[in-house]
Amino acid sequence: MRSHCFLLFVLALLPFYSFAVTINGEITDLHTAAPVANVHIVNIHSGYSAESDDRGKFSIVVERGQLLEFRKVGYKIVRIRIPDGNIPPYFRVMMQEGPIELPEFNVNTTANDWVTDSTRYYQLYKNALEFPKLEGIDAIQHPFSALSKRNRQIWAFQKEYTYWQQQKYVDYKFNERTIGTLTGLQGDSLQNYMRRYRPVYDQVRAMSDYEFYLYIKQAADLYRRKYIPSIRRSPN
Repeated sequence: MRSHCFLLFVLALLPFYSFAVTINGEITDLHTAAPVANVHIVNIHSGYSAESDDRGKFSIVVERGQLLEFRKVGYKIVRIRIPDGNIPPYFRVMMQEGPIELPEFNVNTTANDWVTDSTRYYQLYKNALEFPKLEGIDAIQHPFSALSKRNRQIWAFQKEYTYWQQQKYVDYKFNERTIGTLTGLQGDSLQNYMRRYRPVYDQVRAMSDYEFYLYIKQAADLYRRKYIPSIRRSPN
């Protein structure tokens, strides 16, 4: 009798547990219905990733309720939530051409997290970032490649990605926690200071840690003199 009750208890709990399954699918262009190859697919919850083949086919491990993200340069990001109930055995994903969205960056990240994020996003966009760029005589010798809309989108993305990575690095170095510790600034004063004295990427890269911390403190002294009025006490 006791074992029978235990079995009923386990069966009652089954709907609340998730089990990993492998799903299959295909990715096509929304307007042309052509297969979209080399789409990077990431399971946001588990970190599992996959890539569509030349026919747009893919397979990836998921669980109920997890979120899949589909990214490819030249296409808008597509996000699909795995249903909490029955998981379809096959998914048809349609992607629409458009500028790719770069993710936000957490300015309170640690050094290890920053390196991990940089590595992860490089792998995510590896195909586009390593795509050769035609310049000078190469562009003249290969005019059709140089004028290709797809190629120009990839080269524009490479430029945007480089700028984005540089700003990520500045955010990582010039962050609220470090500045607050060195200067004692808080709240609106801290935010105003960061807007007025944010250094550029080349400046941060050229400075040693000591020079960078000295810059933060000296800039804070200047900020206080210029923008924070001193409190005058009336004579007794």
